[in-house]
Amino acid sequence: MEAKRKHVLEDMGEQTFPEFYNTSKGKDVIQQIYNYMGGNELRYGILTTYDNHWFLCREHTKLWISKTLTLKSESPPVLKAYAYLNRQAKENPNSPKPQVLVPAQGDNNSRTLRSNSKSSSSSSLNNQASSTSANQQSFSITPVDQQDYSFTDFKFKGILGEGRSGKTLLCEFRGDTIALKSVDLSKAPSYVLKEMQKEVEMYKDLADIQGKYIPKLVCYGYYGGGMSFVIGLTIVGTMLSDQKITEQQKSRAIKGLEAIHKHGILHNDIREENILINDKGALYLIDFGMASREDTKKKRKLFDEEQLKLSQLLDGYIVHFVKKEGRISKSRKCQVVS
Repeated sequence: MEAKRKHVLEDMGEQTFPEFYNTSKGKDVIQQIYNYMGGNELRYGILTTYDNHWFLCREHTKLWISKTLTLKSESPPVLKAYAYLNRQAKENPNSPKPQVLVPAQGDNNSRTLRSNSKSSSSSSLNNQASSTSANQQSFSITPVDQQDYSFTDFKFKGILGEGRSGKTLLCEFRGDTIALKSVDLSKAPSYVLKEMQKEVEMYKDLADIQGKYIPKLVCYGYYGGGMSFVIGLTIVGTMLSDQKITEQQKSRAIKGLEAIHKHGILHNDIREENILINDKGALYLIDFGMASREDTKKKRKLFDEEQLKLSQLLDGYIVHFVKKEGRISKSRKCQVVS
């Protein structure tokens, strides 16, 4: 269901949707809900302003829209119409994704989703992490340009996670499995799009260390006729979580951050969720939406503080080997936060 404020459809008047669709506002409203339904393979939908209601049925690339049903309607009553559509949706909920791209609105200056349960997301990630090294070899580090993407470009397999800026999806893109960051442009604040644009630029600036210390940028641009903005990245591992690491692994992660700093870039969001580990034990930093370019000489203190923060965070995952009563045992270093 898509609820709109009354003023959004106030220009409709007595028009039916075929005529109203020809207006820019009407086209935006219908394209948005059509994209939602297509992306989720839904057959039925509802558009409402509370005072007026429209019932939708999608068959592949065709979208059928009912006549306007007002709140005061008695033939049929609004609640009865809702009950009928709900029953139809339960019996036959899905319709295949459309095979065409809805034209995007605006210019082409673009910027780009863990399973519904933690257990299934971990399973998906672990399966992907086991083939990380081989998977990364298929991606070159040639410059990636912005493109517009349709429903047919991505085959969604699950949700990897959700954050303040949107979702990260596990999906297949042109034969390779990637992590796709996506933000719904109709719902997200404008600054989120700017953050994603900036993240793309940061990945481009860090092209020489992509695949070594950070994921590789695979694709980015508008998706679903401008419904979302997406960033596609290689899958470099799973969350650090309960993993244990060695001093050597920590040293490599610090070296990775130093490499980022040499480009005059501060990550600005060093935390457990933004550190991934692959099946070979290599650590990667992800999520550059908060990153910033700074003068390495004038802001030296900020770079040193960020490096110290990463070092202290990783100390909580270090495993030391201690000789005890003729045996080698493990002890995990604990991080004390005051």
